[in-house]
Amino acid sequence: MSPRDEVLRSMPGWNPFLPVRRFLRRPAVIVAEILVITAACALGASLPQAGRSPAAQVASLRSHGAFASVLVERLSLDHVFTSGWFLGALAFATASLVIVVVEQTRRLRATWSQVPTEAHFRNAPFRLEFTRPGQGPASRSVRSRGRLGLAGSPLFHTGLLAVILAGALGALFSVQAVVDLFEGETLPPTVEAWGLQQPGPLASPFRLDSSLRLVSVEPTRYQGGDLMGLRLKVAEGAAEGGPIRDLSINQDLRVSRGRLYADSLFGPAALVVWDGASNPDSRTAVLLERKEPQAFGAYAPGPGSLRARIRVPMPAGGSRPNHAEVRILQGEFRVAEADLRPGEALALPGGGTFRLHGLPYWARLHGSHDPAIGLAYAGFIVALAGAALTYGVTRVDELVSVTPEDGRERVVVALKPHRFAPLFQERFAQLVREHGGEA
Repeated sequence: MSPRDEVLRSMPGWNPFLPVRRFLRRPAVIVAEILVITAACALGASLPQAGRSPAAQVASLRSHGAFASVLVERLSLDHVFTSGWFLGALAFATASLVIVVVEQTRRLRATWSQVPTEAHFRNAPFRLEFTRPGQGPASRSVRSRGRLGLAGSPLFHTGLLAVILAGALGALFSVQAVVDLFEGETLPPTVEAWGLQQPGPLASPFRLDSSLRLVSVEPTRYQGGDLMGLRLKVAEGAAEGGPIRDLSINQDLRVSRGRLYADSLFGPAALVVWDGASNPDSRTAVLLERKEPQAFGAYAPGPGSLRARIRVPMPAGGSRPNHAEVRILQGEFRVAEADLRPGEALALPGGGTFRLHGLPYWARLHGSHDPAIGLAYAGFIVALAGAALTYGVTRVDELVSVTPEDGRERVVVALKPHRFAPLFQERFAQLVREHGGEA
């Protein structure tokens, strides 16, 4: 505590929160808060984040040596927005903004109904005294226009406060979930049905209230073959005939516990059946990943030491794939291969078959629940309204004072804009001319 605070503490009526308020209002503290939050946003946007990026990409953050692994662990770089240091920065920023909003609100209440006196115009940037022939008794007129502009700064900071509070609440109570589904597959309404859950420290895992079936995946492409858009059709409820709804990358689907939206990741899925001579049938859905510009591939484990390398070339016209190139491997040795269409089978060495049952598309769905999303949008709107009032509406005080002097009148015309004074030169000249003077 500074010597000044020690003296103030000994005085009657000393406010114990005054040093805290003074600390949080320091420019260095505010700049530090902004820098930390900006750094967190940059790290969260540039680095893979758990719950928002593929697990392999998140795991790759720790694959660059021991130092990088320690850095990721200590700074929580794989989940920046739920890290302790980010929440701490949000807490400090929230406290600073609360103080700013309270002070500006008090100042607004004090100045809103304040009537300017003649002394208020002594330092006005526009002021002119002149005489004119006598026209009547003494008079004095004071007007204030654009008073609503005074509310701009409090509204702007209130909006920022709401956005930061929404960020803090989202980091604590929001949850992100990811699941990969192929056409025809049904997602049960359970927490375990989701492949990855990333809840905040105080959040509950994400789940749906009813089953969800992926009906179809419909990609659209540019002429060059690049993906232009992805449209999913989903049906609520496991039974056929349920209501079908659309879902795309830029169009989310509102559900009772949050919202669903599509990722740009998709591809063909190989539905395979291993018919063993001595083992029961093994059915597997293999989600193929892009391995080449125009082909998807993956490995499918089989009975014993067998595995299948599946490669699906994509047709040039953007139509659905209709066959898969299959190689059966035993260890590192190739023991069988064939081009299979859905429904065809390949004989396995020692008996049994490998059957390609189908080649539906698979797609990645994200489930999200953020209880503060409404507060964030409201904060943005209030902040934008505050900025519009701050820079679009300026309070301007006008004074016209008329005093009789020896058969003439001494006229004082003053104009005091609270901002952007050079913009009001013409308005002042017009005011002077209206009262018989020359600007």
